[in-house]
Amino acid sequence: MVTVTMLHRDNRTVGFNSTGHANHGEAGEDIVCSAISALTQTCYLGLVQVVGLKEGEDLAVSIDEVEGIHCVLAADTRGERLDRAELLFLTMEAGLSSIQESYRNSLKIRHREV
Repeated sequence: MVTVTMLHRDNRTVGFNSTGHANHGEAGEDIVCSAISALTQTCYLGLVQVVGLKEGEDLAVSIDEVEGIHCVLAADTRGERLDRAELLFLTMEAGLSSIQESYRNSLKIRHREV
């Protein structure tokens, strides 16, 4: 099962952790894992390429096949950059929720304060 934990700070969505495997099919053919990966990686790319956040400065990111994807905004992110980043996180979560409705045994979405 894939677990995506949406990270919150001061009632704002500021990041996510995605770990595990959907085990919905053979490696390389698992449509659920592929869909989740596409959403999480697109969110990360949007943060960097569209919002303009910089890894290590504005954004802590780690991407590892075993450990999964961890992506969280720096604590001092404010204003329009926070608004735009949060919009990407919420859009990703909406897509994940849709997947979760169809594949309940493959994806769990959680929420945690950081």
